[in-house]
Formats: sequence, C-alpha cells, structure tokens
Amino acid sequence: MNPFELINDRLGMEIARLMPRILTQASRDPNSATFGSFDRDWWHYRIRDFPSIILQQAAWTVWLAAELPEFQGEREALTRLAAAGCRFWNARAIRHGAFEEYYPWECGYPAGAFSARAVMQLVEAGVIEREEVRPGAAVFAQQFSSRLENQAGNQQVAGLAALALIRNAFPELVSAEQFERQASRTLALQDEEGWYQEYGGPDLAYLAVTLDALWDLFDATGDSRFYQSAGRALRFMHPYLATFGGNIGMMNSRNTDYILPYGIVRFMQDGNSAEKSIAGALFISLFEHLNEPEHFVHAIDDRYLCHYTGHSLLRAWSLLKRLNPAALPMPSETLAGEKWFKNAGHLLTCAPTGSAVGEEPRFSTLLALKKGGVFTAISGRLRISDFGWVAVVGRQQYVNHWWADDWESSRDGLAVTVKGKLVPTTETISTPWKHFALRIMSLVLGERLIPKLKAVLIFKKRRSGYAFERKIACQPHQIIVHDEISGLPAGARIEQAPRSSKRHVSSADSFHFEDLRLASGISLEETTCFQNGIFRRDGIYRFESLPYEINHPNSVL
Repeated sequence: MNPFELINDRLGMEIARLMPRILTQASRDPNSATFGSFDRDWWHYRIRDFPSIILQQAAWTVWLAAELPEFQGEREALTRLAAAGCRFWNARAIRHGAFEEYYPWECGYPAGAFSARAVMQLVEAGVIEREEVRPGAAVFAQQFSSRLENQAGNQQVAGLAALALIRNAFPELVSAEQFERQASRTLALQDEEGWYQEYGGPDLAYLAVTLDALWDLFDATGDSRFYQSAGRALRFMHPYLATFGGNIGMMNSRNTDYILPYGIVRFMQDGNSAEKSIAGALFISLFEHLNEPEHFVHAIDDRYLCHYTGHSLLRAWSLLKRLNPAALPMPSETLAGEKWFKNAGHLLTCAPTGSAVGEEPRFSTLLALKKGGVFTAISGRLRISDFGWVAVVGRQQYVNHWWADDWESSRDGLAVTVKGKLVPTTETISTPWKHFALRIMSLVLGERLIPKLKAVLIFKKRRSGYAFERKIACQPHQIIVHDEISGLPAGARIEQAPRSSKRHVSSADSFHFEDLRLASGISLEETTCFQNGIFRRDGIYRFESLPYEINHPNSVL
C-alpha cells in the first residue's frame, strides 16, 4: 500500500475514535434550550455560567464527520446537530458582550473569528440557511471589519477568513474597501522569513492554524496573495518539521505541540511541484508514528478537539482520501546544514544522514536565542532538552525560559552565547474574588480589558537584577554547556527548569514525555557551584549509543 494511503487510513481510524469525545461535548437534546451548545462545562456540568462560544467550531467538525465510514448513514442526524450549533452561535452572537470565550462580555477576538468562520463554512455548505445567522454575522462584521489582532496572527487571519465568507453571503455587511484594508493589514503581519507574529515570535502550531485559514481565504476570494503567503509559511515550517518529525514544542513563542494538517495537505492538491513534495514529506513525517503513545494527537484535550483541531484533521483526511496516491510525489530531499532564522531567533542545525564519526554532528539541534538559550537536540530516538534554571529567592521565582526580544546573542566559532536578565514570575491562581473582579471589569471595559490581561500574563516587561549567561558549543557527538547566574543573594536556591513555561498561554501545556524525562538515551556529566552570589554550571551532554571516544576540549567555551 502507498505510504500516504496507509498513514491516512490510520488517521481516519484515529479521528473515528475521537469523534465520540467531540459529540459528548454537544448538547444533543432537541427539546433543550441548550441544544447545539458544545460547551459541556456550561450546559451539562454547570461549572461555567456562560458558554464559551469558540467551541461552536465543533458544529463544523460534526458535519464533516459524516464522511467517516463509521458514521456513514448518519449525515442527516449530524447535519441537524451542526445546524443547531449554528443557531446557538447566532443566539449568543447578538447578546451584549459577544463574543465570549474566557469570561462574560469579553468581545474576544479568537472567540469571534474562529466561531464565525466555522458557521459561515456551514452556511456555504448549505447546512443552514444564511438568513438564520444573518443577525450574528452582522454583529461580527460590525466588530471585526476594522479590528486588528496584531499580536496573534493566526487569530487575525481566521477573522479575515470569516469576513471573506460573510462578504460572499452578505455583501452588504462588508464593503470591498473594508475587506481590502483588513487584508493588507493582515498580510503585513507575516515576517519576511515566512512566519506570522505570535506573541512576539514564531509558533509552528499557530502557523499551521494560519495556514488552514489562508487556504480558506484563497478559496473565498481567489486572491493569489493568500496562496503566496501560505507558500512562504510552508517553506518556513519545512526544515523544522522535517528535522524533528513534529512540532518544536517549547522552542515556539507560545509553547504549543500540535500541528494542524489541512493547510499542509492542501498543497498536495494545489501546490506547485516543489510545494507538493514538501507537503508530502511533512505529512509522512508528522503522522507516520500516529499509533505511538508519544504522538501529539493523543495529548490534545477535548476543548481543542472542539476548537480548530477536529475540523483540520477531518478536512486533511478527506482531501487526501480523494487524491490519487500514485500521483503524489514521494519525499526525497534530505535536509542538512545550518539554518539561522535571525528574525525568528532560532538557530537550527540539521544533521546529515550517514555522516561518519568525527565529521558533522550526528544529531540535530534547535536553539531558541530569544528564549534564554533553551534548546532541544535529537538523534533518531535519542533526545535531550535543556530549559535552563529556576532561581528561587524567598517566595519569588526567576527564570530564563521566557520569550522576549531583549535577550542578546553572539557567536564565536562553535560557541553561541545568550545573555540577559532572569524574568521574575508570579503564578496567577484562580479564585472567586478574582473572577468577581474580572466580571465587573469586563462588563465595564469590554474588549479594552484584553490587552491589560495580556500585559499581566504574557507580555511581562519587568526584569530582575540577576544576570544570566549561557554558552553552548555543539560538537560531533556532544553538546557542551556553560551557565552562569550572577547577583544572587545568599540563600537563593537554583533548580533545573522543567519543561513547563511560566509564560502563560492557554492552548499550550499538552502532556509531552519530556514532562517525565528531559533526556532519552543521553548521558550528562556536569559540575555546579554557588559561591559569592554566582551560580556556575558546566555540563556535557553525550549521545550514549553513538560509537565515539572524544575528549572534553576545555578551550571551546
């Protein structure tokens, strides 16, 4: 069997296993006022006092699921539920403070963008009459025809896709001038390297989300700018995903692990020959190990299955099923060498296959220069990640694992140096009083509250007086690391940082096996000392199963 067919069959079976979880999230009682809601915490458990409207994307997923062999013959019932999801969305969209995701009266950009895009896709598919959702579409168009989410490119592109679909269904709601202005502002968010801004840097998961929406924009408008933008995004993603066989996790600006497949698979149908080859290679790389417990699909929670993950998986599976496998180009390119994405803040080294002992590195590395020098290195199934340190001073914690533009980096031969100040962190714990205050502020401020919350949780500007410096040198079969933290008070405690990031991003924090162990098949020799307010650590990571004998060249660092 062709590898594309084999992998896609596995993907279809996995989606069929996931569908009951998604359907469980839906209020399925047609005699209930909550019929069509996909927020089970609201309609069933009564945990939340408002429905998170972004979850209405699952209505699109439910309708697409009728193509699965396991759900054949259920198209009518699934269409009824999907239509109910659209009606529920419309009823909530016309309320004060729509669109809500995290708290009432939020006027949230992602909640509106993603839910409206899904509903309008179902309008286009004929699942529901457009006049039934005109009121909600009008509210969305009024809010989003001039609003720009420039810190999260994926949300802005999804919102633009929703506007394009609304303009096709209701031309009077979005003028040509309004749409063109938003299109130009949106496309300007793409860096020349190919990535879209995501809280200060690139994030491959959210770039895959963006890729899906760019194809929707191309389909809705026929505008080649969106196809060209998607091509630049694909080429940026290629070396990362091909080298690591999946997402880069904590090396991302937003710490995410999953990759949506639809935008990638779409190139296998409509890309040029080079794009088809890249897309085919990435699909195999991403999903050939789907049956293994470490695969990212198994760690996606129910919320994100109802979010954009479910419909992207289904659309990718459905599209690939319709393509002629024999006509798909088999991946043949082998990546090797070093790639420095200066704007992204990444130094990526792709190890050539079959290199001899003493030549080029037999492992691939990714160093996040804008994240305090955290890095990941792999060689086959061998893997190591190093996220630096947590300095505990009293009740305060300080970390280097934090995405920011103020990290300084330089290079001298093999050695790369990253310098900066540790970031003070304070954990925010939910309490009734905090939520009470949040509701009052949201009712009064609406969408103006959102940047204030982001400033507290994500875009922390304050730095400590504790200087951090990391020097890393990658040799053929080992990585040498020297860390130094200075200015620490007596009694400070220094702990190795776990995989978790203190920078709060809601969609991140899926389980990864690095939560249990940071090294697989890698040995570490290290010495540490803490004297006169200075913590020093010298470490050598060695890939145990590689046949070599190499002495530690102290002169490198």
